[in-house]
Amino acid sequence: EKAEHFMKLFLGMVSKSKCASETEIVAPGVFAEEDIERAGDQFQDLVWALEEIGLRNWLKMDLDELERNLPKDKLAALVLGKSSNPNDISLEPEDVDAAALMLKCASRGKADLLDFEEVDPYKLLHGMPTREIDEELKGLPENAYLGDDDLEDLVADHCKRLTNGRPKTWEDKQEEWLKGSARVSDLYQKELEFYRTAGPVEWTKTDDGYQWKWRQPANTFWDERRRVYVQEQKGVDPNLNLKGLRQHMLAISRMRSMCSVGKVAYFRGVVVVGNGRGVYGFGIGFGSTPKECRADSTLKALQNLDYIDYDPGRMLCTPCKGQEYKHSMTLIPRPIGRGLQANKKFLPLLYILGLDNCKVKFMFKKWFTRVRAIKRCLDQVVSRRTLANMTGKRYALLVAPGDHWVHWPDRWFDVTSEPYKAQDDLRKLMRKHALHFKKRGAKIAVPTDVRAGWQKKNWIRWNNSLERWLQHRRENYEPSAPKASTTTRLAKSPTTQPPAEST
Repeated sequence: EKAEHFMKLFLGMVSKSKCASETEIVAPGVFAEEDIERAGDQFQDLVWALEEIGLRNWLKMDLDELERNLPKDKLAALVLGKSSNPNDISLEPEDVDAAALMLKCASRGKADLLDFEEVDPYKLLHGMPTREIDEELKGLPENAYLGDDDLEDLVADHCKRLTNGRPKTWEDKQEEWLKGSARVSDLYQKELEFYRTAGPVEWTKTDDGYQWKWRQPANTFWDERRRVYVQEQKGVDPNLNLKGLRQHMLAISRMRSMCSVGKVAYFRGVVVVGNGRGVYGFGIGFGSTPKECRADSTLKALQNLDYIDYDPGRMLCTPCKGQEYKHSMTLIPRPIGRGLQANKKFLPLLYILGLDNCKVKFMFKKWFTRVRAIKRCLDQVVSRRTLANMTGKRYALLVAPGDHWVHWPDRWFDVTSEPYKAQDDLRKLMRKHALHFKKRGAKIAVPTDVRAGWQKKNWIRWNNSLERWLQHRRENYEPSAPKASTTTRLAKSPTTQPPAEST
């Protein structure tokens, strides 16, 4: 934002130096105030233009490093006239005249030839009358510091140097120029090779040029009859060990569809395959008979094997839930030793998946949709080893509730509980004998039915609504008052009547 201000300060400082005073003698008016203002404005415009193209810090960078890393290539030598070397650029008199004309235009503030009327696209398209470039140049004032004669002398001196041909040290300069940088020709070939190989088109070089054809997609073959690429059927991995795998038919249904020959009946089945240690796969197959349907489903299940990322022998870290439309599967961890808790019809599926110490719940019964819900739920299971790699924490510090203790089976305490069970059985037998085998649930049969110290008169204060109100008032509004017996309170109250005896 302050580039203009800094440039003006810099030029003002230079104008007061000894070198500037010597320059004023040769070219008076070089450091005029107007020129300093114009230079500051031009520098500010340069900085804004650099920021627009993403080179905000361009003026701060190391120019030597920038020059070393820029792509380069061999420079062709300029030669006036014909040259024996085919890599040289031969200049004709027309080229020299064009160079002199462009220098004259730039000295007058017109660096773009399109600014002249003779080559203006708008006037050329509409056939408007224009002036020639030389005629228009004569109407513009010459540069105060570099006139046309000086520019022609510069061009003539440069042509004299080019007449001598290529310098003898040209090759040495080329080696020094190309040292430690990439070649432009290499970058061009790399880009060209990228555009040849990228996309769905494959290019082949021939004598006539390049020929193209559509690239064949991966895992496909060409069908001559249909004239399209058909995807190959995915087979079973030949290195897969099928020894420990088990399968279970989850559902099979009879289907019908319409085709050109009429109604066609077939079977659709859902099969799960797994080894009981986390490796599993679901397959949906079809067949004209249940046997063929089962075989096709099993083959597709083996082609789509997946893995549950859990810790063997330890409880799951977090609950998981997978949902596909309204069908869902909920997986809730349980402490070690508690086992599986689910509907018995789902136990074969859970055994094949290798789940243990968890509670499993399913919603709705369509297996075609439930399979996706199961896969989404199992994909959320994360082991402690994976969590350790994700978070950077130690594996031993990642524990879940229930990891540090084990539920002991109740059968271990049968010996300890036998005396207590015998006392309870004796109490029940005594009550049975006292009631004479009659159902009298509200009758107190033996003293062991109630706690010691209970008396029937303790229930007197709850016999009527007035006593209940007094108890409520004493507990809520008179907490510091001594709690007298019910009989005493009734005796002191003249308005109350003695309660009726309980039956």
